[in-house]
Amino acid sequence: MSSDKRHLVQLQKALIPVSKMVIKFGLQYHEFRANSQKAYIKAAEELLEDANIKPTIQAIAVKTGIDRRVIAEFNNNKNQNNDVLNKMDMIIVALQQTKAKNKRLTHAKLTTLIDNIYGNHIRAKAVITELISNQIISKSENKYLITDSLNQQLMQQAELAEEVDITTKRLFQTFYKKMFATDLKQNLNQASIFSSKIPHSKHDEINQIIDKKMRAFQQEMKALIQQHETNVPEGTYANVGFSQFQFDSSE
Repeated sequence: MSSDKRHLVQLQKALIPVSKMVIKFGLQYHEFRANSQKAYIKAAEELLEDANIKPTIQAIAVKTGIDRRVIAEFNNNKNQNNDVLNKMDMIIVALQQTKAKNKRLTHAKLTTLIDNIYGNHIRAKAVITELISNQIISKSENKYLITDSLNQQLMQQAELAEEVDITTKRLFQTFYKKMFATDLKQNLNQASIFSSKIPHSKHDEINQIIDKKMRAFQQEMKALIQQHETNVPEGTYANVGFSQFQFDSSE
């Protein structure tokens, strides 16, 4: 396999977890593609600025292969609100509004609610299965009960989305610096420590041990960072710190 093809395969593998995440959040492929295009333009701008090159429409077009008219439209709409709800968010909001009137929905009403949002692109049955698995609704005889924990689910989803956004951004920043930085004094560390020799029967045990040690380390690092803080308002300087994440590929 040539080097170019090998890199493409590696890129595809790296994009699978990202694709899983956006699918889980209810984003359709055409929506993901549109957002990826915007991210491509923004990434090109930052790369050009890092190289002390003015990020003109022509320069971005050359770097990304995106049509100049698309880039110009993106630049003209930068200040518009980008917090567009994905379809699963819209389903949850609709359920929240429905709950104020009636906590129980017939199958027909729930299917209609879903079809009105997804536009028959996805079977309502699949969306219902996802809602049940996330404990947003539960089936009771021939009706669906909107759970009392819906508001909590909404809050948790919003918090998780924000955390995923921040953590993913910082993780890729570290990878990028490690791979391409010319200044070796940047001291941005990244490491993955794992084993494929631990039987599945012991995964729960070691996951609990790792979780406990990570939480203790977080407190240690929090105290260390606070020792170096000065008495200025939050947001005065750029953020500095670390992110942790734990994984188990059997999950």
